[in-house]
Amino acid sequence: MVNTPAPDLFHGFESSGGVLKRGLDQLILECYSALYRYARVLCRDPVVAEDLVQEALLRAMRASRPPREPSLVHVRPWLFRILRNVWLNECRRRRRDVPEESLAADPALPMEPGPSGEADRYRVLAAIESLPPLYREVILLRDLEGLSYQEIAHLLECPLGTVMSRLARARSKLRRALLGTLAPQGKKAS
Repeated sequence: MVNTPAPDLFHGFESSGGVLKRGLDQLILECYSALYRYARVLCRDPVVAEDLVQEALLRAMRASRPPREPSLVHVRPWLFRILRNVWLNECRRRRRDVPEESLAADPALPMEPGPSGEADRYRVLAAIESLPPLYREVILLRDLEGLSYQEIAHLLECPLGTVMSRLARARSKLRRALLGTLAPQGKKAS
């Protein structure tokens, strides 16, 4: 899996409390690649995604109330929430459509190639890209980033049932989109 390298964001940085909580900075850095992937799904622009992640990380470091328990289980959803809020603020500020750049053309989006090879990776990414934004977002959070249904519901500020139905619809749409493109040679997709 290709990882986007995390820059040295915290050199010389002190949080609002005076010192970084022990271990919190390392946990935040461990989430960098996942945050970048999520930002790419949200904005579809690698440069904007980097800016969003940087802003989210700065806000996380300045937060006066970080998660009580400095563990990946608590820090990761908190960071995703911050990133989503940064993105929503950016959308409100811009008041324009999201750029339509191709996710499949971005090698920084890590996804393990399947046994069929690299071509399938791009077909899957293209199929995910073709999903409406709400479905794209929930597929990424659950299936690529491994967040729980409860964490996604909290992040998206919607009921658990909504997350479950969006995910079911997203998987169904993705399955239909991939049936024709990933069918073995010589067989028709049904």
